[in-house]
Amino acid sequence: MMKRLVLLAAALVCAAEEPGAILAPPTLSAHAGAGTVRFIGRGTGALKMDGKPVETVSPHAGVQAAELKPASEGAHTLEFEGQTLRFFTGANPDGEFKAFRAHPPSNQCETCHAVRNGRWRFQRVSLASVCSQCHSKETFQAKHTHEMPVLTDCQLCHNPHGSTTAVPAHLKLAREAACKQCHALQ
Repeated sequence: MMKRLVLLAAALVCAAEEPGAILAPPTLSAHAGAGTVRFIGRGTGALKMDGKPVETVSPHAGVQAAELKPASEGAHTLEFEGQTLRFFTGANPDGEFKAFRAHPPSNQCETCHAVRNGRWRFQRVSLASVCSQCHSKETFQAKHTHEMPVLTDCQLCHNPHGSTTAVPAHLKLAREAACKQCHALQ
């Protein structure tokens, strides 16, 4: 029981949100075609693409979103809340950029989020309960070493807004590195 509480406490500490962050697109992501790229950020700062200001909308306080429409194919830079990342649009990115996979497939904020108690939150009490709307609880244990109550914050290891083909299952890090976020090196 004590080990379970320690792991849960570690997961909660690891899951603490940093103020200001680019949530999507992931860095070094490649977006096929010349279409739009969805930006999602936590913070209130200005967004710049390739050094130029980009207008954002705020679905709720502290959340910024934009549909980015680069003027040309190729590598682009985003700046937001002190963070800088690069992404690619168009065909034939070099090996540095990896194909982007959106998550959830519907790519709609309301799939997972809603305003609750005056704040932009998940539709349900826990993130695990939101994820369980689409992902099977039965297959969870086959792929995870911990039981569901220990891993209640799926985004500790997974990127809920999408990832590149460089990592499986929308993991933020390789599995071993993800585990080390909460487990001390032995």
